[in-house]
Amino acid sequence: MGSLTRKSKERTLIIGLIATLILSALILRLFWLQTVNSDELSIQAQKNWIKEQVLRPKRGSIYDRTHQYHLAWETDAFVFGAELSQVKDQKKTAQQLASLLGVSKQQILDKLNQKRSKSQKSIEFRFPGKYKYNKDVYQRFTKLKEQNDALTGIYAFPTKKRQYGGNQAAHVLGFLNTDDQPIGGIEAFYDKLLRGESGEVKFKKTKDGTMIEDDPQKFRPPIQGKDMVLTLDTRIQNQVESELSEAMKTYQAKGGTAIVADPKTGEILAMASYPTFNSNQISDTYNTAKNGHNMAVESQFEPGSTFKIVTLAAAIEEKLFHPNATFQSGSIQIEDRIIRDWKPSGWGTITFREGVELSSNVAFIKLGQLLGRDRLIQYIDKFGFGDITQRTGRKTGIDLPAEASGYYFNGQLYPTELASVSFGQGLSVTPIQQVMAVCAIANGGTLYEPHLLKEVWDQESKKKLKTIQPSGKRILNPDTTKKVRELLRDVVKQGTGIEADLPGYQVAGKTGTAQKPDPNGHGYLDNKYVVSFVGFAPADKPDVVVYIALDEPSIVGGEATGGSVAAPLASKILKKSLQVHEVDKNLLESLNVK
Repeated sequence: MGSLTRKSKERTLIIGLIATLILSALILRLFWLQTVNSDELSIQAQKNWIKEQVLRPKRGSIYDRTHQYHLAWETDAFVFGAELSQVKDQKKTAQQLASLLGVSKQQILDKLNQKRSKSQKSIEFRFPGKYKYNKDVYQRFTKLKEQNDALTGIYAFPTKKRQYGGNQAAHVLGFLNTDDQPIGGIEAFYDKLLRGESGEVKFKKTKDGTMIEDDPQKFRPPIQGKDMVLTLDTRIQNQVESELSEAMKTYQAKGGTAIVADPKTGEILAMASYPTFNSNQISDTYNTAKNGHNMAVESQFEPGSTFKIVTLAAAIEEKLFHPNATFQSGSIQIEDRIIRDWKPSGWGTITFREGVELSSNVAFIKLGQLLGRDRLIQYIDKFGFGDITQRTGRKTGIDLPAEASGYYFNGQLYPTELASVSFGQGLSVTPIQQVMAVCAIANGGTLYEPHLLKEVWDQESKKKLKTIQPSGKRILNPDTTKKVRELLRDVVKQGTGIEADLPGYQVAGKTGTAQKPDPNGHGYLDNKYVVSFVGFAPADKPDVVVYIALDEPSIVGGEATGGSVAAPLASKILKKSLQVHEVDKNLLESLNVK
């Protein structure tokens, strides 16, 4: 009996000792958690029940100058993803999803089977140019998912997508890639304004992410991107693109560009380059090497005879141009080089006025000699081209990325170089430089900085925040520009630019047919030309300036020149532009504007 009692007491003691040890351990653990390790655990707990979420701002829309027509905007879109554990049959899923998303079956399978961390339970279907899909794709997806179980585990999530008007003003606008990063154009140049600033929200949540309280612990709303109104006029832009596209096909040209500007402000009313691309289908239509650059601001080529306008204006400003004085056309010897007119035999003895009308190289060489090296350099710089004795010139400052600046001699202007520059050979400039130089002739002598942004608006309050004011400086006397306009009117009325004329509108301008230099440095290429025309109307009081250039056009059974190719194209664009601006040709005729 005594033995049993003793064993019972020992058992009770052991149980009590074990209980005491367990209790002590619990007390020590509680002490550790509440004191020593409390901060770390608190942080871990907050991660489990507090959620921080970035609030994406809405990117600003881009409008044409009327503020009525969208050029770029955000639209509802969907991103597709897979919950990997729920996908039952990868092959069937890939078959259904491939046709829906416009990719191959193998691409879907590769995505489903790609290496990933063990903790990754889901994936997004993101392929080059195939990421965000329109609402119609989502609607087809929901119907397919209802009809069979091949799409089990596949989900669609709402998001926003940048939308454009196809290839409309593609190079001017640029685009957003699949990572929402801007590539080129207005999208890149004004990205900070368009993008806005992200916001933030922090709140307590349930396991499934639902907010527990009505008021978040932290809330910073996003700052929405600003809306932009550009100087582009959709009506003129569409006409320019249509005419340029047709000309590219007709003349089988390698490339082409067209610019329409308001000479009174420097506003760009239209700008197009070809080949072009569809901003909504980048993966299928965009290629950096083939159509990725904006020829209007990024290309540099010899201007040819359109540059003669600078030499002419400088000679008139310096009172060195005498229209009725005569010279022997055809050819002229400069040191050991003989330079000829585009018509090698010339036209005999003609006046300088006729020399301008006929685009005589000899006439402009003689004007360049009268001006001399220093004055010619000075006027070229005044017209915005920069110092041509340097390697590169001066950019116009247009609000587009990747603007070129011209490529020059990087040295002295010797007599032969002075001669060639006088008629637009031996130097490379950009189309936008030429446009602004001619705008100065058209507006009475002010060189403006070209610009595409007209207004900035707040997209929430719909209030205008900023209006861009013209920026320019006077470079010529108004009387000089009046005389130049009269001479350029004669070029179109009875000279090389006759194909650009519009009855009743009185067009003025200058043609250009520039031989392309050999990239290997051996003179010029045979039968390879950039043909161009730059002009304005009405000649007496210009409303618009138009520039056209085509790279290596060809005419079956004829000669492709600035007069035969670019001038008639410019005429069509001028007509549309003047109609949009409601310039009444009958009124002009009644006023006898010439």
